[in-house]
This record gives sequence, C-alpha cells and structure tokens, in this order.
Amino acid sequence: MKKVLKYLSVTQLMEDVRDMNGVMPVRRFVITTIAAGAGVYGACLLYRINYVLAFVVMLVAVAMIPGLVRNYFRECSEAARFADVDVYLHQMTYSFIRNPKVNMALKDAYAISTGRLKRCLSRAIEELEYGMGQRVYEDALRIIEEEYDCARIRTLHKFIVSVEEKGGRYRGAMEVLLEDFDKWVNNVYKYQNEIRKIKRDITIGIVISMLLALLTTVMCNMLNMFAKEPLSITSTAAYQGISVLFVLLCIVFYTFTRKHYGFDWIGKSRKDNQIINDYNSVFKSKARQVTLRMVPIWAGMCAVVVLLVVMKLRIPALCLAGVMIVLMSTPFTQKKTAVKRVKNDLYCGFTEWLRDLAVNLENKPLLSAVEDTYDDCPVIMKEPLEKFIYDIELNPSDIKPYYEFLSEFNVMDIQSAVRMLYSIGDLDKDSMNQTINALVRRNYELSDKAENARYMDSTSMMRFSEYVPTFFVAFKMAVDMMLVVNMYL
Repeated sequence: MKKVLKYLSVTQLMEDVRDMNGVMPVRRFVITTIAAGAGVYGACLLYRINYVLAFVVMLVAVAMIPGLVRNYFRECSEAARFADVDVYLHQMTYSFIRNPKVNMALKDAYAISTGRLKRCLSRAIEELEYGMGQRVYEDALRIIEEEYDCARIRTLHKFIVSVEEKGGRYRGAMEVLLEDFDKWVNNVYKYQNEIRKIKRDITIGIVISMLLALLTTVMCNMLNMFAKEPLSITSTAAYQGISVLFVLLCIVFYTFTRKHYGFDWIGKSRKDNQIINDYNSVFKSKARQVTLRMVPIWAGMCAVVVLLVVMKLRIPALCLAGVMIVLMSTPFTQKKTAVKRVKNDLYCGFTEWLRDLAVNLENKPLLSAVEDTYDDCPVIMKEPLEKFIYDIELNPSDIKPYYEFLSEFNVMDIQSAVRMLYSIGDLDKDSMNQTINALVRRNYELSDKAENARYMDSTSMMRFSEYVPTFFVAFKMAVDMMLVVNMYL
C-alpha cells in the first residue's frame, strides 16, 4: 500500500522529476492529468459506455499518468546523459591528442559542457587541483566515472593517466579510441531515432483503432433510422464489457510501450548475471543429462497419456502429450537461444577487451598488457582470459594457448584475431602498433555488425507491436457485429 501511495503522491513525483534533472510545475501536472482523464471519459461516452464504467476507466487512465510522467523524464535524463558522454569522450580525446595533459583536457571539456556534465567536471577539476592523495588523477577522474558509468570513459581515463604519469606514445591509441567512440555514438543515435519513430507510429495506430471502433456504434444509429422499433446493442452487458476491455487494453498497451521501449544508452544492454547464466547454460550444463534425469517423470506422464487414450479422453491426452513434448525440448531450445546470446555478448566483449589491449600495448609488452586487462575485462571473457594468462605465463613462447583462447565459442572471426596476437610480441614497436590497430578496426566492424543485428532484432519486435492495436479493434468489432446480427436479424 505504501508503494501505491508513493507512486500516486504528487510531492514524491515532483521529487523524482527533480532527481532526474527535470522541471514540471504542479499546475502543469494537474492540467495534464485533467486533460487525459477528460479525454478518456469523453471517448468512453462516444462508445456509449455507461457513466459508472466510464468513470472506472477514467480512474485507471489517471492512475497511469504518474508512471508516464516519470518515464518521460527518465528518458530525457538518459538521452541527456548519453549526449554528455558523447561530448566528453570526443572533447577529451581531441584535447589530449593536441596537448597530452589531463588537467588541460578537463578544462577544455568543461568550457564547452553544460548542466550536469559541467557540474561534474567542476568537481573533478577541483579535486585535481586541490586533492592531497597520492593518486590524485584517479581520484579526480573517478568522480566522472561514478556519475557516468561507461566502460569507454574508464578505458580513456586509464590510458590518459598512464601517459600523464609515465609518458610514451599515445597518438595511435587515441585514434583507435576515437574511431570506436564515433561508431558507438552513431549507432546509438540511429537506434534512438528508430525507437522514437516506432513510438510515434504506435500512438497513431492506437488513435486510428479507437476511431475505427466507433463504426459499429455509428452503424447501429443508421440501422435504427430504418427500423420500426429502435434497438441498440450498446445497452447489452456484452457490448459494455467488450468496450471497457478495448479502451483499457489501448490505455495499458500505450503505457507499456512508453515505459518499456527504451534503452540504457550508456550501460550494458545485458547485465553481468544474465551473461553468466547464459555462459553456464552453454558450457557447464548438460541438456541431455537433464533430460535423462527426468526419464521417470516422462515415463509416468506417458502412462497417464496411454490411460487417458484408453478411457477415450482424447483431448486431455493430446494436451498432456503436448505439455510433455514442450518440457522435454525446453532444455535444448534454451541452450540454443543462449548460444546465440553468448556469441553476441562475445562480439561486443571481445572488441571492448581488444580496445583495452591496444591501449595497454602503447607502453607495455604483450604479456603485461594482457594481464592488465583482466580486472576490467567483460564478464563473458573472465574465465577464458584467466586460463589464457595462466597458460602463457607457464610458457610464453607456446602457440597453443593462443589457439585455445576463446575456441569454445566457435567464432572463427575472433579465433583468427586471437591467433594474430601470437606474432605481435615479436614485432617492433611501429609494426606492432600498426598490426594491433588494424586488428582492432577489423573487430570494430564485426562488433558494429553484431550491434546492428541486435538493434534490428529489438526493433523488429517493436515494429510488430505496431499492429497490436489492430487486433484490439478487430476483436471488438467482431463481437459488436455478432451482437448486431443477433439483435437485428
């Protein structure tokens, strides 16, 4: 009950909006709520829904408003945070390439930033200038990392601090990072625009569906013009029920698409625990063994199916047999879908790891550069990388660890990239930089394709939902037509 009251509280809503750096006067919220409630109530009256039911539907619609308002400002906040990250990454990279000093790069970024980013950079610059710790650069930049939890920001910070403290080459690695930032930013902006179009089309589809649903009411009025005794389906319980259900479905579906068709633009698309669960499902669980352990249960269910057939209860027997087939195939289908997700995670994770490795190779030998990536490596690579480091430490000149690293995923593009690492350690500095940068760029293309495929899978499901309102109106009109036929014929 407390959660419900907190959700509906106008005071709490205003606090939540302020926490998301938004501004919404109470007057505007009240006017918006009244307008939405009046609009829904008017639509119910057009459908000839009785006053009591129309009032109930209106209350449901009004109850959705606080959630929609919170979601609107959350979307704006997430979009603004991503825009801040875009500005920060590019400005810091350009400034550092021109003048490899962290404090100068921060001041340049501060000069062009606004809002939350400017306040965050102000605290970081203040910490950098007046901080007393031995790791003043890390402490200052950690303020930005905590505000914007982004792996690319952490990679950039790690490298520029290393250059500031130890010197060494930096231009090649910065160009690689800049190319990665450009591809990522362009993909996200493209995806954001696609989601906005989908939401717009869904809203238009709901409005058109609600207009089409009025046709049966209009048709009834036209039929009454020629009938001896005027009749109306709108007074029947079936019509009232289906009309209320239709309006509620439209309201709930609109709210659902507004709240769930979004994205954490800065963070990961999948949480670490989800990735670990899929990894364990693919490489550590045995679908065949799980099925074999369930054999006694399958045998019992088969016996029940046979008994039902003997008793001539064919429909229950078919239903039970269908359930048994689904249960038996579930471990295999789950593993198959997990394999696809794991490979997509590996494409994204490997590119992130290779980017960190390329940055480390500017100032470190291969083995040390690989070891330094372990703490911050993507979780999908944690276990294979640990084994890889252990093997190459035992015998640095052995090629076998390079052929075995990530081979369990059976992704040929990544396996060939890993094998190229074996030859890098024997190259001179210039050749090594050229090779690793070419390798990173090649894998950016692979990651870009994987990211676009993931976006297409996601948007294809969203695109399909554009047709959902037509199913709602088709169902309502079918019931209405059945009532018309039953009453007038």
